[in-house]
Amino acid sequence: MKKEDILTEATEKILKLKSKILELEEQLKNAKECKFGKTNYIHETSNLYCIDGEMHIEYGEGENQKCLIYNTDQLFKDLPFIINQVVKENKKMQDMHLREIKDELKEL
Repeated sequence: MKKEDILTEATEKILKLKSKILELEEQLKNAKECKFGKTNYIHETSNLYCIDGEMHIEYGEGENQKCLIYNTDQLFKDLPFIINQVVKENKKMQDMHLREIKDELKEL
């Protein structure tokens, strides 16, 4: 391989790595914003219902109970993306748990 080709390949790798670093820095920034109160995390819902064209999603417990209200017209438009992302993330988690089970079984 020529010296120029090696340099070109190395430069391309460096540019890809810089791009990945910028992406990760943005993800970190978003995670910090989430951690410091700009986002509500819903681990479990306590009640779901619709009334007057709105989906009410209740979550939290006791004094910390909150309600997210989502316009059903917009929710319907967002459903394809929501379903797609939920299925992908759930698959990642299921794959991770399956790998962990297989690893544990290897040790038996």
